[in-house]
Amino acid sequence: MTARGIGRAACACAPWVGAILALSGCSGDDAGNEGPAPGGGAGAGMTGEAGSPAAPPIGMGGSDSAGSGGASSGGGTSGAGGGGSGFAESGVCGARGQSPVSADSFSGYEEFYLIGDRGFGTDICVVRFDVSRVGEAPAGCDDCVWTHRVEYSNPQILTDVDGVCGSSELGMNSARIDEIDASQAAYGFVDEYSGHVSVLMKYDETTSTWGPNGNASWSEEVGELRFDRRDGICGY
Repeated sequence: MTARGIGRAACACAPWVGAILALSGCSGDDAGNEGPAPGGGAGAGMTGEAGSPAAPPIGMGGSDSAGSGGASSGGGTSGAGGGGSGFAESGVCGARGQSPVSADSFSGYEEFYLIGDRGFGTDICVVRFDVSRVGEAPAGCDDCVWTHRVEYSNPQILTDVDGVCGSSELGMNSARIDEIDASQAAYGFVDEYSGHVSVLMKYDETTSTWGPNGNASWSEEVGELRFDRRDGICGY
């Protein structure tokens, strides 16, 4: 199996709609059509550290369940930074992660982030959690190469410019961080989701279904999972 790039340019392949549009970067959202790919360059790679992936494509964060810690964290995306939202500026919120993963192991980290200047600036909030396997994931992801139930622990605030983590639509205040800490989620990986981009899958406890949770790359040879999910515009 070969590794699949994050944010693969697949817009021309098919008239995607819904989640696939968001995952492929074909979204019509402001943040989905501007600027370079994650990492600040022309490519579609992602930084493995708490660096600043500078711009879209926008990922998808729609498979969260309460307390799961793996989805869009407290921030709406409508009207951020203007139009009476109460925020002077707008950025891009999301989550990204990097973990060595095999069929029976998962141990790495996940970061919730806010990039300033509508996603063209630098990271102004980064909150990192350790993420480790704690058991079997629910069945039902038939296309998944692997699945794991993981737990979040050891929260660290790596970047918080002027207290923006808690005061922005990202909503990473102490209560939200405590909610994520020690919570669990179920993840899986699908190579070429619906024949196009490779994605991280997440199990929604509320609907008991699996769904895409961000562009991802993983290969059996390397064993390193990387993902980036852009949740859209956030006011700050």
